[in-house]
Amino acid sequence: MAPPRHRIVNIVNKNSLTSEENQLVTQYAIGWAEALDTIDATELFTARRRLIGPLSQDADMSPYVRSVYSKGVLTGVSPLLDPSNTNEMGLVNALQVLSVIGSEQASKKLLNMVDVSEEKRDSARLWASIGLGKSFMVGVIPSRKLINNATRLQGFISKEPKWFVIVEQFSALAALQDTANLDSTEKRKHEKTSLELQTRAINSFVDSLRNSPFIDEKFIAMSMVLPSLRMQLSSPLLDSNERNAAQKELVEPLCKLVTISVEVVEAAKDNDTLFNAYGQAIETAGLIVDRYLGLDDDARSSLVDLWKDNNTPAILDRVTQWKSFIKK
Repeated sequence: MAPPRHRIVNIVNKNSLTSEENQLVTQYAIGWAEALDTIDATELFTARRRLIGPLSQDADMSPYVRSVYSKGVLTGVSPLLDPSNTNEMGLVNALQVLSVIGSEQASKKLLNMVDVSEEKRDSARLWASIGLGKSFMVGVIPSRKLINNATRLQGFISKEPKWFVIVEQFSALAALQDTANLDSTEKRKHEKTSLELQTRAINSFVDSLRNSPFIDEKFIAMSMVLPSLRMQLSSPLLDSNERNAAQKELVEPLCKLVTISVEVVEAAKDNDTLFNAYGQAIETAGLIVDRYLGLDDDARSSLVDLWKDNNTPAILDRVTQWKSFIKK
């Protein structure tokens, strides 16, 4: 079927719709969503633009219309989200549109597709994770439900086998801090929850490494996740109490992470990418812990240099020092 010709920008800001207007919104959403099922780049770009247009800030879509619109888009993209779909370009664009909608229905679909138990396609989980982070920022879902969704996401991370998906799942948890339309109390709660969930996820991730009999390439994720988390903790806009609470909870799992890294150093040497990832991760872990314990001194040898020099005794001495300071 040809995509719909009519526009709906002039009615999306209404708090109620006539049956005719409801039909116009639904037909528009379904029609252009179905148009995403193409391998023609121009047609795909046009369909995505038509779907995102009514969601712009200038259009000021009302919650009621957003719900109607979301239902229509989900109906239209259903074949693209199906596991049997082979049109990956269409799938990626469909997930991008769902992320901009940001409704409860759209976010629920993204959340389900992030779970490796439900979605086996790596690319689908990757783009659903990216989309979920963007949907957290839209700010049209009640804060309580957003936090519930983020909490569910955190539970999926320890099961995720692909490092590049794990990176985006952590990014989605971080995006909770940037949710739009929050008052000061809600914003602080989102910051607190985001850091708590990221810390909890790192703890679970480290435990999964401890229980694994071999080195795992998903550790590459830590070389990207920890620098991001360090930047979040360094933000001057972050409440100092939230910063200290998060750093305190991170000390133990980061000590474990560095210790585990030392234990697998010989095996990691066989893979340059993984060896470098371990070095970068323990370096950032050390910077986070040193700052919290007041041990950040430019004269100290960097952990990544000790790692490259195979000076594992010095790395373990650093962990011992951390633990001694924790007990004081």
